[in-house]
This record gives sequence, C-alpha cells and structure tokens, in this order.
Amino acid sequence: MNNQPETVCQGIAASSGYAIGRVCFVRQNGNFYLEPVDSSITPEQISVEIEAFHTALDAARNGILKLQEELRNKAEAHDVGIFDAQLLITDDQLLTREVEQMIANELKPADYAFFKVVEKFVAAIAVMPDNYIKERTADIRDVAARVLHHLQDNSSGNIEYDDQRIILAHDLTPSDTAALDRRRVLGFAVETGSATSHTAILARSMQLPAVLGIPGDFLEKVKDNDMLILDGYSGKLILHPTRETEAEYRRKMEATLIFFHKLAEEKRLSAETRDGFVLQLSGNIENVDDIDTVHEYGGCGIGLFRSEYMFLNSSGLPSEEEQLDIYCSMLSKMKNEPVVVRTLDIGGDKLDQALQRYAEPNPFLGLRGVRFCLKERPDIFRTQLRALLRAGTYGNLRVMLPMVSCVEEILEVKALISELQEELYHEHIEHALHLPIGAMIETPAAALLAAPLAKVVDFFSIGTNDLVQYTLAADRTNERVNYLDMPTHPAVLTLIANTIAVARRHNIWVSVCGQIAGDPRFTPLLVGLGVHELSMPPALIGPVRRVIRNLQMADAELAAIEVLECETPARALDISMQMLRSAAPEIADLVAPASDN
Repeated sequence: MNNQPETVCQGIAASSGYAIGRVCFVRQNGNFYLEPVDSSITPEQISVEIEAFHTALDAARNGILKLQEELRNKAEAHDVGIFDAQLLITDDQLLTREVEQMIANELKPADYAFFKVVEKFVAAIAVMPDNYIKERTADIRDVAARVLHHLQDNSSGNIEYDDQRIILAHDLTPSDTAALDRRRVLGFAVETGSATSHTAILARSMQLPAVLGIPGDFLEKVKDNDMLILDGYSGKLILHPTRETEAEYRRKMEATLIFFHKLAEEKRLSAETRDGFVLQLSGNIENVDDIDTVHEYGGCGIGLFRSEYMFLNSSGLPSEEEQLDIYCSMLSKMKNEPVVVRTLDIGGDKLDQALQRYAEPNPFLGLRGVRFCLKERPDIFRTQLRALLRAGTYGNLRVMLPMVSCVEEILEVKALISELQEELYHEHIEHALHLPIGAMIETPAAALLAAPLAKVVDFFSIGTNDLVQYTLAADRTNERVNYLDMPTHPAVLTLIANTIAVARRHNIWVSVCGQIAGDPRFTPLLVGLGVHELSMPPALIGPVRRVIRNLQMADAELAAIEVLECETPARALDISMQMLRSAAPEIADLVAPASDN
C-alpha cells in the first residue's frame, strides 16, 4: 500500500487524454549525443574517414526510412512527413562538404568533424527564439545522434519497458516518440518541449496523452514503478494518487470516451447558436492530405493553409506548376467550400537556408511574412501569386497575407497581382480576374489600422498567437515571461474587438485562426464579439461546435461587453468560463484551468 503523499504538478497540455499507470523513467545516458574526443588522423586515413562518414549517413537515412514505414501503422499517414525534414538533413550537401573539408584539411576523424559541423549549424539557427526553430535544432541533433551511433558503433539508448507504462523523461526526440510501442505506452511526460513541437504532433497523431514542460524538481521526485495519473487535457500530473483520486479519474476516462462518441455523431450539424447565429468552423492544415481530416470532423472549409510547408518540406523551391497542382487538388477536394491560402510565411519562427540569404539579429522584428516576400524574395512571391491566380478559376480560393503592418503592403501586393494578371493574359493562360485578398491581423499596427485596411482587403483573419506576443512584447517560448501569454489580456481583447467591429461595419468577413479559435475556454467570448468564422486543427472542431450550439448569442454578446470592461486577464477568462460551464459543463470539466479543479 502506498503511504506517500499525493503530489500534483502542472505542465503543458500537449495531447489530450488520460493515462493511469506505473512510471517507466527513461534516462538517456552516455551515448545519446556527446562531443567525440578531439584527435587527429594521418593523411593516409582521410579517404577511409570520408568513406566511413558516407556509410554512416546512408545507415542513418535507411534507419529513418524504416522508422517512417513502422510509424505508418501507428499514426496518421500525413504525420509521417515529420521525418522528411530529417531525411533532408542526411542529404544536405552543404553539411556534407563542410564535414569532408574538415576531415581533409584539419585531419580530424569523421565523428569529431561531423559533430563540430552539426553544432555550427545548430548555433546558427538557435538564436531564433521561437518554438519552430527549437524543433528544427532537435531534428538536426536527432539525426546527428543516429550518424554518430553508426560512426562510433555505440549501442542505442533504446527505451525499454516490459508492460504498459507512462513514460517520463527529460526529453524525447521525434525518433524516440515514434519508436514507442502504442500497445505498451499509456502516455508520456517530458521536461522539455512545447504543445507545437514535433514530439507533441506525433503524440496527437498516435493518440497518446502527453504533458510537456514538466518542472525538473518534480521529475527528481519520481522513481520507476511509481503510480502516476497523466491528464493531457489540463496538463496535470498526479504522483502517488489516492484511491479517491484514481477512482475519480477512471470515471472521467469512461465519461470522456462516451462523450467523444456522441460528438462524432454531431459532425453534420451546423455551428449555430440556440437563437440562430451561425458560425463557420474551418480547419487549419499544412498539406492536402489533411483535408480528409477536416471532412472527418465536419469542417466547412479551409481557414488556413500554411503554404510555407510546401517550401520547408521540399528539397527545392516548388515550381509554379507544382504549386498549381497542390492548390487545384485542395480546391477539388473541397468542392465549392472556401480555401484560404496564406502566402509564404518565412522568417522569425521559420528559418530555411534555401530561402533566406542571411540571418537577422532580431528576426521577429525583421523580414517576416509579406515583408520577406516583397523585399527579400519577390521572385518566389511572384511564382506563388501566379500559381494562385491560375488556381483561382478552379474553386472558392482566397489569399491571405501574413504579418501585415501597413496599408502600403496591401497596395503593393495588389499592384503586383494586377501586373501578373496582365502577364497571364498576354500568355493566354486562364486565371482569376478577381482573387479575394485578406490581411492577417497579428500585429498591433494592423489591429489599430483595421479601418483603413478594411477598405483595401476582402477579409480579415486574426492570428492571435502573434498578436498576443507582439502586443505584450513577450516571447511565448521564453519561460521567464510565459506568464504574459494571455489572450484575455485587456490590451489584446481591445485589439481583437476593434478588428471585429471594423470588419462588420465594412461588411467584410472576419475569422480567428490562432490557437484560441480551437480552445473552448474562449469560444463564448469569440462568439459574443461577433466573429464569422473560427479556424482550428480539425480534431478540435467537435468540442467547439458543441459549445456554440448550446450558447445564446444574446447572452454571449452581453458577456463580451462585460469582458471588454475587465481590468485583468483572469477576470475576463472567468466570465468566458462561466458561460462555458453553463453551456457545456462536460467540456468545461475537460479544459478548465488547473486552479479550477
């Protein structure tokens, strides 16, 4: 019988679900990723070391391909593409040449040369302080560990467990996560990572409950075989739960299973409040395969297609014809439902050496989004816009511009579109005569300039993730200021409300595509503010639809007025949560902040 006190820890909810079981504590030792000993080789050994390096690269590449094939049986097929980026690293000619040169010119063994070149690459991008960049460095080191393993003939630090367990670790790479046996792993919690990391993406795809960002002092208290409850909805871990706590969570598990079966039966219902106000629920996607998931969950369109992944996941720049094929495929699958394509959003949190010519000292205040397209790579932008103009004749296509901060940027893009339309006309190529253009509202400047912008665009889409970050001057990936990652901060809510009010006065469409669009805690507030559309990861559509269908628009509008008068984010969130508890208590129980439980 356990006599130790129950201990509760709060982390980041990364993948929904509950897990109750014993702990398997995974520790990556010695051979995980360490700097090899600095030694020298003779000139006669150069060719041998270079050959060993290429053999190790091939072995690592084959290992990743094998892992991809195994993962197809555990996860959604499109999420296997996470490892495409790792395959690109094994084929990176710049990295390969630098390693070969270090071996030949500095007479260094292959393992040491490879490690030093990899760390140089990592250092070059580690200055980019956003989640996506951190995930790219994790990919590089994950591949590097594989190559070093083959170069040094080390045994791999495999995760071992002999029954169903909850995995706890300081870190799990995407490879580690993909290698987990779904039949024997109940869920996992790690100290590092974020809800948008590749590890979290795989957890959701494999339907494994996961909590990230666990405090190190909590991990020090946990031992193998300790009893643990993992709450992937709230981000809580409960160590040494009492019998009462365990029984409560087992009841939650059963009730949640029944609840989601019922949600699946509602996918054909419209997102309509009890008094007749209808919202559109759309999906945020990264590739064409995700469209099937949007339909599976009852989405009514694509509110955000992140076109940059065509570039980031490609071995070269996608041509006009390649892009056209992708856009037309989406439009064909969506029939006449709207498809919103965000133009190339490179910079800041997304780095690609093939696209960016130099690293900026402060990329989040540099050439991001439409700035990058207009000032840094207009050649790429022209190709994308030509493809979009041609695709516009095949369906309900709309184009959205990211990181807008002034009217001039919109006018410059529209002038470029007119020029490209003239080109296509003279080339006798069919194209859209009018392509609806929208602005992403993700900077305070854009929100404050909503009225002038509304005169030159066809729709708004509010990107709340960056809007919060820029309004509060707080990097949401910086643990020291994460207390400022507050969508209900009065300043943020004022900007959102102003944008929505302006859009409605000018009779243009307004949607929210940031993270809060799929978070039921904020649904009553967004409905009351009067948005037309919420766009989110497809799996989140069901819970949000249920909340909307149980709301009264008139009540939500009154609550929104009250929220805009709040002086603190906590009070504003509490008002929205009160409405959520009244409208959909079963969902409120899942997503309530830890302090509410």
